[in-house]
Amino acid sequence: MKPTKRTTYLSRVESDYFSRKWYRRSVTLFCNLLFTGKWMRDARIIRCLIVEISEGGATVRIGNSQVPDHLYLVLGRFDVVVGSIVVQRDPGHLHLCFVRQLNPAFVNRLARMTSPFSTLESLTPKTILESENVQPAPRPMPPALYGAQEGGLGQTTKQSKKP
Repeated sequence: MKPTKRTTYLSRVESDYFSRKWYRRSVTLFCNLLFTGKWMRDARIIRCLIVEISEGGATVRIGNSQVPDHLYLVLGRFDVVVGSIVVQRDPGHLHLCFVRQLNPAFVNRLARMTSPFSTLESLTPKTILESENVQPAPRPMPPALYGAQEGGLGQTTKQSKKP
C-alpha cells in the first residue's frame, strides 16, 4: 500500500521569501565576464552590467552574447575575480551563483556605489571604503531621553522623598 501524502491548499502555495539565503541588492555596476574560448585556446572578456547582487550570486545583463556555464565575474582591473556558474538564462540576462560566498561588507559597499563606472577602475580598499562614489549609510539618531536637557545624561538628579 502506497502512503498518501496529505496536502492542503496551504501546502501548494510556494513562497520564495523563505528560500533565499541572502538579501538581493539592486545595483547598476559595470563588470567583465571572463571565460575561455573554443577548445580553451584563448580567453574572452565581455563587458556586462550587474543588475542585482548578493553574497551568493548576481543577476547580470549581457545582451546577445553567448557565454558558457562556467565563468569568472571580474570587478575592477582583476582586483576581485569571482568564480561563477550560470544557473538560469533569461533573454539578455544571466543568473549567476558564486562558487565562493562574498563578504557581506564588500557586497554592501558595492550596493552603495553610485557611479556604474566605478567598478571598472582599480578596486583598492581605499577606493571602496573612502571613495566619493560611495554613499555613506545614514545612521538613525535615537530620540532624546526625557530629562536629558535639564540634568544632562549621566548626571543624577536629586529628588526629595517628601510629597
